[in-house]
Amino acid sequence: MAEQKFVKLKSIGSKFIKLKCKDCGNEQITYSKISSVVVCNICGSTMARPTGGTLETTSEVTGVL
Repeated sequence: MAEQKFVKLKSIGSKFIKLKCKDCGNEQITYSKISSVVVCNICGSTMARPTGGTLETTSEVTGVL
């Protein structure tokens, strides 16, 4: 399996964000300061992981709510 590159989001603050899965295109809403791993509801791939602050993601951020 290929290694996924996680990118830490900066200057988002404490907000809800919409993430788009790179594998299947599914969009999910999550909080920017998560405490557990976020997986896609459709394909099960890891979309984001916690860092003790703002999340790290492999997905595209399509919106800040």
